[in-house]
Amino acid sequence: MRDDSDEFNEPYLPERYKEIVRKKKQARLFKKIGMIAVAVFAVIVVVILISVFFSGSPQPTPSPTPSPTQAATILPTTAAVTIIATPQPTQSPVKTSTPVTIITTKPATTTAVTTTDTPEPVLTARAGIIVTPKTQAPQVTGKQAEAIALGAFPGLPAGKMSVELITDPDFGQVWKFTLRADTTIEASGLIDAESGSVVTFNRTIHAGGRPQNPVMTLENARQIADSTINDRNNGILSINMSDGRYIPLATPGGNVAGSYRFVFNRIIQDYPCDVDGFIVSVDAVSGEVTEYVQRWQTPDNAFMIIETPVVVRYDAIYTVQAKAKTLYPSSISGLSIISAERCWKDEHDPATTPRPSSIPLAWKVVFTDETIRAKAGAAPAVGWVDTHTGEIIEFTYQH
Repeated sequence: MRDDSDEFNEPYLPERYKEIVRKKKQARLFKKIGMIAVAVFAVIVVVILISVFFSGSPQPTPSPTPSPTQAATILPTTAAVTIIATPQPTQSPVKTSTPVTIITTKPATTTAVTTTDTPEPVLTARAGIIVTPKTQAPQVTGKQAEAIALGAFPGLPAGKMSVELITDPDFGQVWKFTLRADTTIEASGLIDAESGSVVTFNRTIHAGGRPQNPVMTLENARQIADSTINDRNNGILSINMSDGRYIPLATPGGNVAGSYRFVFNRIIQDYPCDVDGFIVSVDAVSGEVTEYVQRWQTPDNAFMIIETPVVVRYDAIYTVQAKAKTLYPSSISGLSIISAERCWKDEHDPATTPRPSSIPLAWKVVFTDETIRAKAGAAPAVGWVDTHTGEIIEFTYQH
C-alpha cells in the first residue's frame, strides 16, 4: 500500500500548486491579523485622545448657596469660594431693679440678656417674668381718649376734659383723664392706651342735700356692682366678692350718706388672686357707680398647677413672726396678726408677662406692731410664705 506522506515529496505540478496556494493563504491570514491589530490600536488611541480632551478641561466648582446670615464672595479664580460671616451686633446687658421697700430672704438676682435693633422679650430671674419694652406709639390717640371719657359719663355736668399720656405703676401706659366743671373735679380715671378700655374712674360725690343715712340697701348696691362688671366685660368671669361694706361720706358738719364699696377677686383653681379683680363703689343715694377699678393682667397659664398645700396657717404665721423678730427684736411683743389667707401672689409690673407656672400660691400674712400703729396712715407689714415649701417669698416690714 502506498504511504500518503510521500505524496508531498513527489515533484508533480499539482502538489507544487497546492503548496503555493497554502503559502498565499497564510500570507493573507497574517495580513488580516496585522490589519486587525492596527485597527484595534487605532481605536485605542482615539479613545485615549478623546478621554484626555474631555478630562483636560477643568469644570468650575459650584458655588454654595449663602445662608440668610452669611454673605458669599466669589474670587476671580474658579478654584475657591470664600464665605465671609456677617458680624453680629454688640450685645449689652439689661439690668432690672429691685424696689427698696421689699426685704427678701432670697437675694434678688438679675440675668444678663441681649438686645437687638428690634425689642425682644427680656427674662429676669428674680420675678420670673418676660419684659416687653413699649417702643411704639399708643393705639389710642389723645382725641380718642377724650371721646371715650366723655362717653363714659353722659350724666355729668359740662366741663373741660383733659388727657395726659402717662405710665402708671399698676396699669402701664394709659391716658389719664380729668373732667373739670369750673374748679371742681367731677370725674377722673385711666384709659388703657392700647385697648381704649376704662380701667379706673372716680366720680365726685357732692355732700350738699344728701340725707344722713343710705337710701338703698347693700344688696341692691351689690346688684348694681355685678351688672357693671358684666356690662363692661364679655364672657363668664370667675370672681368672688371678698369684701362689701358701707362707707359714709365725711363732711365738716358730720357724716352723710356715702357709698357701698365692693372688692371682687379673680379666682384661679378655687383660690383668689391678690391683685387681679375688680373694685366697684355705688352711691348709696342715687345708685350711680362712683368708683371702678379693673385689673386682669395675668395669663391663665402663669399660675402654677397646685397640689394639696402642705403648709398650714399656724406654721405660716410662726415663720413670719420668726422673720420679724430677726429684723426688729424689740417689737415682737407688740406684733399683731391682722389676717393670714392663702392666695395667688400675682402682683407684677404691667410691662411684663409672667412665665408659665411662675405665680405661686402662698400665705399672705398681714401684721402690725406698736411702731406701725403709732404712725398715722402707715401701711401694715406683709409676709408671703410659700404653701408648699414653707419658705418666705417676700417680706415687707418697715419702721
